[in-house]
Amino acid sequence: MTLQFFLDPNERHGLGTLVIDALLRNLDEAPLIGSEGTNGERLNAEDVIGSSEWEIGTQVEFIDVYALNRELDLAIVLENKIGHELNNPLKKYAETALSDGVSQVIVAVLAPETRDAPTGLTQWLSASITYEMLSTTVKQAPELLEHLLAPVDIDQRRSLDLLQQFFEARSGGPKVSDLANEEARLTTWRDHLRAHQDALDAFQRAQSDMRKLIQARNKRLDPLIGAWLDEKGFEPGWQAHGGSPDDVWNAYHFPSINWSIELKLTTRPTLPTIYVQVYPERDYKRIEVEDLGLPWSASDKALAEAFAHRVQRLFDEAQSAKDMHPSTEI
Repeated sequence: MTLQFFLDPNERHGLGTLVIDALLRNLDEAPLIGSEGTNGERLNAEDVIGSSEWEIGTQVEFIDVYALNRELDLAIVLENKIGHELNNPLKKYAETALSDGVSQVIVAVLAPETRDAPTGLTQWLSASITYEMLSTTVKQAPELLEHLLAPVDIDQRRSLDLLQQFFEARSGGPKVSDLANEEARLTTWRDHLRAHQDALDAFQRAQSDMRKLIQARNKRLDPLIGAWLDEKGFEPGWQAHGGSPDDVWNAYHFPSINWSIELKLTTRPTLPTIYVQVYPERDYKRIEVEDLGLPWSASDKALAEAFAHRVQRLFDEAQSAKDMHPSTEI
């Protein structure tokens, strides 16, 4: 149940696709399974990471964890082992996934150490990975550091603690540390903090002020954009308002073209301060970022109108493409 919780990007842990993407990266190049077993095709993890359209279940036809993503045409059968032998009916598990109408199926085992398939069933096992492998990939995810430094709420903070405890329990507990070396590193770090405390305090105050600034403006833009959408007769399938501490947004999904369009404000120097982020056909591998073209000093009304015109242009282009190719789902 813990594994199911973290693999589901829509659960309240607030980690999004971090854990399911880590699992997919560990399954990169794993053989796909068809009606006769492995079929020579392999999973390209980069093609499937980032999707939140996962349905995660446990004990589906006795499968420990069953992950289904119809949008990606992919199912993952995950056998979660601790101390038992791998003597499960892997072929039956694969057939269960194939009967769900997907063409890509991965059957994998997750255990403290790698496991071999039972005799005669090697063609029904795509991969064997360890808790240590999965844990390492999770820890290497850049977004994990952001969550650790600034948890958005108590659910996320508790979830991060639970995730650490889960991996420690499944990987045999924490490893013996070099305490003398750790003490030297810790002492050096404390000395740095002491020497630069005033500068650090000033930086943190300024960072907090900038985060409040973009969050306040984001809230002011929300009703202005909403009024324009109402005036033009746009009916978003859903809208979302919020974001991370350094990147906030007003996001809208338009079901008639299946596009999501966001107006984003950010303190991150690698991005424009005010920009538009587009998900054509809600394809997270085709994310487009466009500078809105206005400075921060532009009025709220000017920003909302500029975003509105961008939405109208993108909507018209998508609708035109749909009209030209009616057989293509957009």
